[in-house]
Amino acid sequence: MTHQQKKNTIKPNDCKQLTLKGTAEKLLLFAMWLTLALIRHQWWLQAFLFIGGICWLQWGVPATRNKWRFIVFASSFVVAGSIGLIMVTGDEPFDAWFRFSFAGIWWGITPDSMAYAGLMAARSVNGLLALQFLIRSCSAAEGLAIARRLKVPDVLPELMLLAYRYLFGVRQTTGEVMMAQRQRLGYRGFRTSVRSFAMMLTAVFVKSLRLSLMNYQAMTVRGYQGVIHQPGHWEGSSKLKLMGILLMGCGLLVFSLI
Repeated sequence: MTHQQKKNTIKPNDCKQLTLKGTAEKLLLFAMWLTLALIRHQWWLQAFLFIGGICWLQWGVPATRNKWRFIVFASSFVVAGSIGLIMVTGDEPFDAWFRFSFAGIWWGITPDSMAYAGLMAARSVNGLLALQFLIRSCSAAEGLAIARRLKVPDVLPELMLLAYRYLFGVRQTTGEVMMAQRQRLGYRGFRTSVRSFAMMLTAVFVKSLRLSLMNYQAMTVRGYQGVIHQPGHWEGSSKLKLMGILLMGCGLLVFSLI
């Protein structure tokens, strides 16, 4: 293999953004995806968005240990919240799959309530998939460029950067404390686990406070005066891809209105 062939060879880890590289393309696709997920109520459209989001997450994102963690964790809250939408109430008995009387009120589950709860859950999950797409496709530099073009106050991106840096220290401290507790059989039973977890929270709070003071002192020594000079980056977009995304979104919207 020649040097030019090696240069043009795409590595497996470089396949993340082969289709969308432009920042405007990612923003437009996110906006269309989120809009269709939240404003339209057709089952076929929500199923199409869900299947597309799952396929993108499976084959468009490099294989990592926590690739599905956000969606699974957030979807569990969506499903739990949708349980309350399944139940309907009434003063008199009504046709339902399952009903009972409690405190003078009839409670039951009807086909309409099941369909409504399922549709709301699907819309919420599709919104989460759209948010996951924006988070995973845009880098930190692109996020700063987007925030500046949207006239977001400078204090918000600065707080996000500080929190992002701070979380790594908290995570490392938590791991060190829990490892030391496990070596001392701190999580052997339920009672010892509760006691060890409470002690871990106290130790992490004290160490994280000390870590934040050390970080602030280090930033002050390096000339920090309340503003982090973090450069942003706006990737150029293809007009053809922007037009394709817009036509696809408008086409789905028109079909959903028919």
